[in-house]
Amino acid sequence: MSWLGNFKKKLHVLQSISPKDVLEILKSFEDFLLKEIKGKDHGLYERFKGLVKIKATKLAVVGDIHGDLGSLREIIGKLDEKLYGSEEAVTVFLGDYIDRGVESFETIMSIIMLKLEEPEKIVMLRGNHEPPENLIPYPHDFPFFLKMRFKDSWKKIYEQFFNIFQLLPLAAYVESKLFLVHGGIPVNTPSLKELALASEKPKLLEELLWNDPSDFIDEWMPSLRGAGKLFGINVTKKFIKQNNFVGIIRSHEPCDGFKLNHNGLVLTVFSRKGYPYFNRYASIVVINTNELKNMQYVIKHVVVF
Repeated sequence: MSWLGNFKKKLHVLQSISPKDVLEILKSFEDFLLKEIKGKDHGLYERFKGLVKIKATKLAVVGDIHGDLGSLREIIGKLDEKLYGSEEAVTVFLGDYIDRGVESFETIMSIIMLKLEEPEKIVMLRGNHEPPENLIPYPHDFPFFLKMRFKDSWKKIYEQFFNIFQLLPLAAYVESKLFLVHGGIPVNTPSLKELALASEKPKLLEELLWNDPSDFIDEWMPSLRGAGKLFGINVTKKFIKQNNFVGIIRSHEPCDGFKLNHNGLVLTVFSRKGYPYFNRYASIVVINTNELKNMQYVIKHVVVF
């Protein structure tokens, strides 16, 4: 069955799913993550703590979705077109599955269900809207959507989701090629080993989830978001050089499909469109990692829809 066909099957199940069944699926996913976080090689990728190393030949990268099931349906269709039948493909979601969209539950739940069926083919990174307790974003309306749907059971379901948020990986990389993250690189340019342990270091965690690139500074400055920092081109160049990367793909910022910073070294992809951002276009990236030599190659393989 195609990925789109399987996705539609999941949506059909979610139309009438009971709170008990939701909790059972979420508990299965939590158990999976608890085992994986200790160190797990899935063949196409391997994980240690908060960091994932991508080993697949084909790689798709998906940015923020924010509860927009229509955009997710389009994304799954594009992935079917580009990757269907490939046994060497991994799709990395960069986080922010929820909030700002009334179908936040269906969005994150359908991705989790697909992940549980083919765990080696999907990586779910953490975004700032999958928050730690001390950094709740605004608006964080996911609990409200759960309350509307599940009435008295909403709190147990939210607590289970919250446990899962704490276990999601924080970043991924293709060795000597690409770094993938929701927000941005920490301004003190830590090593990959340090980033793997970032969930134990609140400041590092905050910067991975909240940082943004800026073309108006060379180093860094506090962010107007109230969390994280703005990082300049010198920070990017230092991080790329010390890890032998060609560039960075991240999400976190609304834009018309995609945007470039730091002379094309940082690519932002935003994968939902319409209200409340009113962007006309969204995008994903689909590349062959064997052919990846520079960011020009990556930019040519941005899929805008």
